Amino acid sequence: MTIIWFALGGFAGLILLVFVIGMFMPERYVGLAQVTYDKSADDVWTALLDYDRNPMTGKMKKSVQTQSVENDLPVWTEEMRSREVITVKTIEADRPQHMVREMTSISVPMTSRWTYTLEPLGEGCKLTMDGETTIRSGTWHVPIFRVMMKLGGGVKKGLDIQMDMVAESLGVEAKRG
Repeated sequence: MTIIWFALGGFAGLILLVFVIGMFMPERYVGLAQVTYDKSADDVWTALLDYDRNPMTGKMKKSVQTQSVENDLPVWTEEMRSREVITVKTIEADRPQHMVREMTSISVPMTSRWTYTLEPLGEGCKLTMDGETTIRSGTWHVPIFRVMMKLGGGVKKGLDIQMDMVAESLGVEAKRG
């Protein structure tokens, strides 16, 4: 019975440690990623517009619901497997060169802004994505979410996942480097 109490105490201590560490982690996380595709910028742009196949939440997406259009740009929600719901707005779009999207969480005081830049490159194109995520204090989720951002690869990992999903939907390889 003593071993069970020690195990429970160790688990509680670990959770407390994650909370304490998370409270001292920064609010802002940034990332940058680049790939080339053997597809035109217009083809890649079209794949990026298919937010059901290429969601900002990546493989964590459970469902996507179109919400509305603001300034002729799409707005939608993505429900994640964890039941977290985020809202995504396309803020700017200049086909097929430049797009900016903003993602906000319903339960965590978090905002992400991703910028997509497409450049023709021979028969294909180069996609550069940079992202910034801000996780402000305000809920009990925040320390855990900040630790998850750090341990999970942060913003760059999310950008890489979306680039790979786009490549898969286009039937090509995402070439890094």
